[in-house]
Amino acid sequence: MGWRFVLSLFFALIVALFAIQNAAAVSIKFFIWNVTISQALVILISAIFGAITVMMLSLVKQLKLNGTIKNDKKAITALENENQTLKKKLEEATLQAKDISEKNQDDIKIQPE
Repeated sequence: MGWRFVLSLFFALIVALFAIQNAAAVSIKFFIWNVTISQALVILISAIFGAITVMMLSLVKQLKLNGTIKNDKKAITALENENQTLKKKLEEATLQAKDISEKNQDDIKIQPE
């Protein structure tokens, strides 16, 4: 179990205990609504809405990170392809230089002094 999960459970337990100990009826006014409801229920609903809000904000952040990761993977693939191409060109240039060097060595041996 991750420490964040344990911390979340601990926080949920504290909120639940606080809500149970404060179960008196309260009057809630919101715009045109006027409701009398248990304070415990108000606390629990508020905690749930808070958790949903945090989850939605985390989801947005995670989606942005996934987009960044996708772009980075594309860049890595392009760079790996370029690296392979450059290695092939280097190998070809090395072979050409070796051939030229061998040809020059042969020309030096053939020329009379």
